[in-house]
Formats: sequence, structure tokens, C-alpha cells
Amino acid sequence: MREIRLKRVSCLFLIFTLGVLGARCAGTNEELREGPDKLPQKNYVYPLTEINLEKVYAENRGLKVLEENATMVHDYYRGAVQEKEEGESLLKEGTWEEARSHLEKSSQFLHVVLKVLSNDETQWNIYGDQVVIFLPNLLIADNDLKLINVYKTLGYEDKAAGAKSDGEYYLAESLKTVKTEWADHIKKGFEDALPN
Repeated sequence: MREIRLKRVSCLFLIFTLGVLGARCAGTNEELREGPDKLPQKNYVYPLTEINLEKVYAENRGLKVLEENATMVHDYYRGAVQEKEEGESLLKEGTWEEARSHLEKSSQFLHVVLKVLSNDETQWNIYGDQVVIFLPNLLIADNDLKLINVYKTLGYEDKAAGAKSDGEYYLAESLKTVKTEWADHIKKGFEDALPN
């Protein structure tokens, strides 16, 4: 009987010791930032070479996501990016009404995403080791910036003002978690598009 108690106490002591030693291995964010693979500082501004629209497009190309086939958050995000890319190419062709439709559809997809995940992230793990740039708030702001010009061209001045207001809101939401040069360009675009 005494041997069993001794074994139990020894086992508990071993578990406690390993637990304490294991907890000491974890570092704070500040300690991790000082290590060889530094994390970006809190106010780090990601340059356009690291985070830009072309990279977002490249990560989300492939089989077209339709709304009726989207079942997971990353499906909606990918569908939003695909719709945005299509809308942007139509803008270059001057097909305003079709471009408007795709950009608005992109924003609808992104609103579904934001109901589940509201923060922008520079790296979002979809599954396994597949990581993508995840910026739903910034993409909506960019869509709204493009839609301002579309609405003005189509004669919808009231919608242009609404798009600016919405875009500035989503830009502010994005900047709460991720700071990028891309966001700075969008902010400047809002200032130039419809001055207050």
C-alpha cells in the first residue's frame, strides 16, 4: 500500500515538474520579437512589396467560387477576391455597369466573412500549411473606393457619398489590426475622390 502511494506521489511530482519547466519555455510577444525570426512591431506598416492586391489575387485564383457552393469562410473570401478581380478588369475595359455588379457582389461575400471573422490578418491559416493574406475590411474599403468612381460615372452621386462613408469605416476597422501602405493609398483615394 505504501509503495503505491509513493509511486503516485512520485508520478505527480514528475508531472508537476515537467509542467513548470514546459511553461517556462513559452515567451511573451516582446521576447519573440527579439528572437531571430522577429515578429513585426505593433505599429509596423507593411510595404506594398509584402502586401498588395496582386498577391491577394494570386493566392485566390483557381476554380471559381459561386455563392451557392460557398460553405466555409475561406470559400466566401476566395469568392469575394475573384469577384473583385473580375470587377477590376471590367473597370479597365470601361464596362461600368458590369464592374459595379462584380464589385458589389465582392462586398456581399466579404460581409458574410466579417460576420464570422472581423479582423484583418497578414497571414491567415486556411488549413494545413496553406496561409493567405486575409484583409476583408481593407478589400471592402478598396471596393468602395472603386465604386465611388463607378457611381459618379453612372450618375449616382448619393450612392457615391454612401460608398465613401462605408469605405472609410471599413478602412478604419482594417487599420485597427493591420497597417499597410495599401491602406494609406486607399485613404488618400477617399480624400481625393469626394472631398468633404
